[in-house]
Amino acid sequence: MDWVAQARTLASEAHAGQQDKAGHPYIEHVARVAAAIDDDDLAKAAAWLHDVVEDCPQYAPRLAPFPAPIREIVALLDRHGAPDAHHYYERIRQHPRALKVKLADIADNAHPRRLLQLAPAMAERLRGKYAGALAALGARGASTVASDPGPAQLLRLMDASRTLGLLVEDEMAASAAASDPRPRLAALLKVRDVVLAELEAQMTPEAFAIWSDMYVRA
Repeated sequence: MDWVAQARTLASEAHAGQQDKAGHPYIEHVARVAAAIDDDDLAKAAAWLHDVVEDCPQYAPRLAPFPAPIREIVALLDRHGAPDAHHYYERIRQHPRALKVKLADIADNAHPRRLLQLAPAMAERLRGKYAGALAALGARGASTVASDPGPAQLLRLMDASRTLGLLVEDEMAASAAASDPRPRLAALLKVRDVVLAELEAQMTPEAFAIWSDMYVRA
């Protein structure tokens, strides 16, 4: 049985007529997430189905014929299946395939190509949401203890890096207008690079790359 094809068919039926926040067919997002999984058919099938249970619960019984590993991934990606955000992300962190699909989902949702199509206020709110998800999923060696400061520390570093990046942009614009490099620019660049290096050291490469695409290169 070609479970990837079966998953694609079911997802196309379940999401028919749905649109994303920019007004595009929702299935296009699902297809991009699935396309990002190219080395694991179980994860790829789950990627096609990743929003079916959460967004289209009436289709949940149709997952019954799928192999247990696929159903397990889809269940982990359903927010309604966890008591809170901490448990939701921690369960995904502990399951390599679910983590792979979730990171692909965030990468597509957080891509500047999509965020730039939204109203600035909504785009900024979503950046904050996705940064929180990456902090929860992308900390190197994060503890399973609920009070673990890892995600909070990452969020502080993310905020600091973003603030410094904006300050650098302003200072570069001021230097260009004055046709003279300002001493403050060199200092800001040095501090920004230190914070970015620390953030990169504390995040998995996959999560840092997604965050960089969303913020640094936005």
